[in-house]
Amino acid sequence: MQPIRDYFQRLSDAVGEGWNRFWFTPVAPETVCLLRILVGLAATYLVASYTADLQVWFGPDGLLPVETVRQLTGTVQAGAFAPQSVGRWSYLDFAESSQLLWVLHFAGLGVVIAFALGLYSRITCVLSLAVTLAYLHRAPMIVGPFESVVPMVLFGLCWAPTGSRWSLDAWLARRRMKPAAIAQVTATRSAWANLGQRLIQVHVAALYLLMAATQLAGQTWWAGEAMWWLIARTDSRLVNLSWMNEHMLAINAWTHSIVLFEVLFGLLIWNRVARPLLLVLSILLWVPLALVTGNVSFCLLMLAVNVSFVPPEFLQGVFAGKPAVAA
Repeated sequence: MQPIRDYFQRLSDAVGEGWNRFWFTPVAPETVCLLRILVGLAATYLVASYTADLQVWFGPDGLLPVETVRQLTGTVQAGAFAPQSVGRWSYLDFAESSQLLWVLHFAGLGVVIAFALGLYSRITCVLSLAVTLAYLHRAPMIVGPFESVVPMVLFGLCWAPTGSRWSLDAWLARRRMKPAAIAQVTATRSAWANLGQRLIQVHVAALYLLMAATQLAGQTWWAGEAMWWLIARTDSRLVNLSWMNEHMLAINAWTHSIVLFEVLFGLLIWNRVARPLLLVLSILLWVPLALVTGNVSFCLLMLAVNVSFVPPEFLQGVFAGKPAVAA
């Protein structure tokens, strides 16, 4: 029995060491700081995009009053809130007047802009998550994949020191510190930076696998016709590739290659040798899809979240010579 106990002891130690190394090894914060800028801009675009039709959707006489949304989402039953209504909380539900709705909207817009700029980033990151979820929960029936991915990444960034590089927080801190202190904190590595980056990586890899699984549930993807149906949509496409109807073999290959790449990305992105190749190939996936579908915001966001797999050491080399302060 002793050899068996020794084996399980070694197994437990190996799993524990691997777990701690994966999640809690201190790393430089450049990656999460760059993600703060990219995702902060995406969150700003998300909130700003509601401005033109804010009253049309959410106003007192809008198309989606609060009670209607609660009934459509099943969060109210027989005149009483169902238990799941807690998971769809939105501060926009309390905007009973047009004036209050505008105040809440522009306050939220100010929060996400402040986060993108790295101002009080520890606080504004959490608030930005609340802001983006508020719109997602207020009217889930009109949101798309773009609106769902933004808060997913913001959740990971809430754990990381996103204001330690390229931010107003870092600029303000440099003004208060002596040069020697700045040089000391510039090299600071943080386990929190690694935790935030890993959370985003895990979610992004899972998202690629989920997209592939969803596509495989549809007959058009199995038949290799999905890309043709996207090409044939005239209402949203940015380029006209309808001439490819004479090259169905190429369309079939394109369709199947998308699903294959998504599966390979989700599984092999953890391999350090395959990672650079997958990141480069992802550009060849998302740029053509943006042109064909017209869904530029989502495609650019997917390229942005892929940055979570870029090592901070690489970004240090790219931005060499720029001082920074840990936050």
